[in-house]
Amino acid sequence: MTIESAKKIIEGLWQDLLKPNSHHGMRDMSPYAEDIEFYGPAPIGRLTGRVSLFEEVYTPLIKTFPNVQRKPYLFLGGEFEGGTWVVSAGEYIGVMQQPYLGIPTTDNEVKLRFGEFYKIEGDTIVEIRCLFDILGLAAQAGYPLIPPFDGRSETPPGPALDNGLCLTSQDPDESRLTLDIVEGMLGGCNRLKGSDLKSMGMSDFWHEDMVWHGPWGVGSCYGFQEFQDFAQGPSVASFPGRTGGYHRARIAEGKTAAFTGWPSLKGNFSGKPFRGFEPTGKDIGMNIMDFYVRRDDKLHENWVLIDLIEFGQQCGINLLDKLPTQEAETA
Repeated sequence: MTIESAKKIIEGLWQDLLKPNSHHGMRDMSPYAEDIEFYGPAPIGRLTGRVSLFEEVYTPLIKTFPNVQRKPYLFLGGEFEGGTWVVSAGEYIGVMQQPYLGIPTTDNEVKLRFGEFYKIEGDTIVEIRCLFDILGLAAQAGYPLIPPFDGRSETPPGPALDNGLCLTSQDPDESRLTLDIVEGMLGGCNRLKGSDLKSMGMSDFWHEDMVWHGPWGVGSCYGFQEFQDFAQGPSVASFPGRTGGYHRARIAEGKTAAFTGWPSLKGNFSGKPFRGFEPTGKDIGMNIMDFYVRRDDKLHENWVLIDLIEFGQQCGINLLDKLPTQEAETA
């Protein structure tokens, strides 16, 4: 199985899923292992088997967005610890025709950010890791479930230089350079001392005009200083001494890179409040997906998805409980 062949499998999946009248899931289950493992965002969580995958993931999504545009802006493949992975990130654009995960419908066009990691063996998908920006969807429907945040709320539809889609083979030397920079940056993150941002040496790995796009509740940051002030700074202040790099997959192709872990970051929630959650004094883990685009010899753009609903559950809070019940909505 070559990387290019693996990417063709994933491209074909979504062409089939989004065919008209395919509202009961994908017509062809053959690309999926019968006992496929799926790891999704809370409240979906972990599923086993392709029947469960279709019934609990694809079918509800397509019924909610029967006329949807799926716009990936990052697409790449690679090898990690002997496994072949294909990664995609982007957004669904459409009008909700029914509630989704308890989020009421809205007449407005909405966007649902997604990130996906597919592990392929032979010509079969054996594992999927997926995150949606569910809190962002809820906010667009009129239900912001996280307190106001300092980052910017807008997220652009892809890289500034239009170089995130690796649809053809990429120079392996470029891929290696990208991965080296990402792994060097991760090593810097793990040199964190307490809550001292300078101890990580992040300026060695990021352009001054970098852009960082976090999930709803964190927001986007334009420039290295905003990134330090609104994204990385609050995180290390809440989880002093946190560590990362606990990855299920970490790949690079051309000038793009991506990694994910369940959890990807670990720490003790003993610092300041985080996104409206009070410190618990307990160890936590965050399920995260990171996607990068390199410019020259530094990182320029970074898209991040964090399962903040699952994180809230670790803190004893279910954010989705703030949504109106269907009875209340009908009344």
